[in-house]
Amino acid sequence: MGFISKTRKRVIALMAIGVLGVAGCTSTSPTDSSSSSGGEIDTSAVLKFASAGPLRDLDPALQTSYGAWGYLFLVWDRLTMLDKDDKIVPGLAKEWNFVENGSVLELKLRDDVKFHDGTPFDAEAVKVNIERGKTLQGSTLKSDLADIESVEVVDAKTVRLKLVKGKGVQLPASFTGTAGMMVSPKAIKDGVDIKNNPGTAGSGPYVATQLVPQEKLVLKRADSYWDPNVGRLGGIELQRVPDAAARLNGLQSGQIDLAPLSSANEIATAEKIVTPGSGLQKNNVKFKNLVGVYLRATKGDVAKSEVRQAIAHAIDPAAIGALFSGTCTPTRQLVPETDPSRVPNYTYPYEFSVDKAKALVQQAGGAKVTVTFAAGTNAEQPANVVQASLRAVGIDATLNPVPNTENEPRFIAGDFELMVATSWSPKADPAATVNTYLLNTYKLAADPSLIAAKAAEAANPTLSMDKRAPLYQDIWKTTLEQGWFVPLCNQTVANVAKTNVVGIDNIPMSNIGIWDLRGIAVKK
Repeated sequence: MGFISKTRKRVIALMAIGVLGVAGCTSTSPTDSSSSSGGEIDTSAVLKFASAGPLRDLDPALQTSYGAWGYLFLVWDRLTMLDKDDKIVPGLAKEWNFVENGSVLELKLRDDVKFHDGTPFDAEAVKVNIERGKTLQGSTLKSDLADIESVEVVDAKTVRLKLVKGKGVQLPASFTGTAGMMVSPKAIKDGVDIKNNPGTAGSGPYVATQLVPQEKLVLKRADSYWDPNVGRLGGIELQRVPDAAARLNGLQSGQIDLAPLSSANEIATAEKIVTPGSGLQKNNVKFKNLVGVYLRATKGDVAKSEVRQAIAHAIDPAAIGALFSGTCTPTRQLVPETDPSRVPNYTYPYEFSVDKAKALVQQAGGAKVTVTFAAGTNAEQPANVVQASLRAVGIDATLNPVPNTENEPRFIAGDFELMVATSWSPKADPAATVNTYLLNTYKLAADPSLIAAKAAEAANPTLSMDKRAPLYQDIWKTTLEQGWFVPLCNQTVANVAKTNVVGIDNIPMSNIGIWDLRGIAVKK
């Protein structure tokens, strides 16, 4: 096990994920197995999975990084889930509806689920978990659940969430992540160590048997589970392996069965090693996350609009994309083509122009910035190009490499005026994107009054997406015009596995750098 990383402290920003829920959803699983996979499934197989994702503990209410969600998906069921196309689908909640003029979100629950400690899953369990998320000391779910004023148990299978007026539209989406993960009320009452040794406190397809923080999580299949399409392995060993070369070596040596890869070098290497007869298969996924530049428009010289505009003019997206050997597609928008809030026929106001950037720097009387990035990550090479680009237009730019555990939380805390990162992750519901990056967590909107009214109007659950989309389009335009964030390109990620692994083309959330492995299986 030489490729397992040493334990280290991990602190990274909480990021929400969202999709707008719709009423009357069918019971389609996000991980329906394919009958064409061929071969008999080996239900005793133990899958060895490796990723760079952080792994601190297993309590859904205490996660400081959405990168850890992939581990938790296997232990805790969620009220709603995402399929591989980012559509919200039923989980523990069979359907959901905004009622009483959007003031209440009503959930209809499954009637065939028990937690593995024998406690029935019901409306009371939902109430206990939501109230825990809202009140637990250190809970990172408080912002996700802030739009819920109270929880009413109507009957065992019906729960009503009373909402803050005009808010809550993103809740069905938030429930696809940690905000929707359900823990046994009995385990909570009995003081079970949910963080480190949750045992049978979940209702997910697998049960945790060993956790070594920042190193590995060992799971065994639960004795029973309500969805026959998932939980088809005897167990899973999930290892945190930050070093990409170690993951590739593990795949080639057979020590690893499945691993995600993201950098250009990793994907290029995968192209070479995944050949007929290699025993390996690969599935490429277009990343929703953006490589881009975060700007703290209240700090240092970046507070000057001329400097932010100069920075935007100075960086050539094609030069950044070239670093990834064509696997990072240049973009000037904040959301993907499939997002209904994407601005049609948009012209970015700050096209690449060294001359315009130089003139703006001179107009500002010069500028000095530090270019912060997470050392040893996909942001390192782009950060070097950004530094050189800024220097070329007269900005005194110095590099500031920091550990990958520090860059995001310290930027959020206000320590840095400029950060090059790959973490802008558009949510399938734009309300969550606005909340995460502009108004809350990252707080990039230096002047919230420019977008707050439209954000509030667009978050009204009674509005259709057709009416919400133009409001978000105006918010994206304002964000780009103000230079709060400079989008550069979308990466490609690859899932590489042994050829007997089933379902690598159907891993929900892999397009944002995490993975829902519930549906993965292994052939005999």
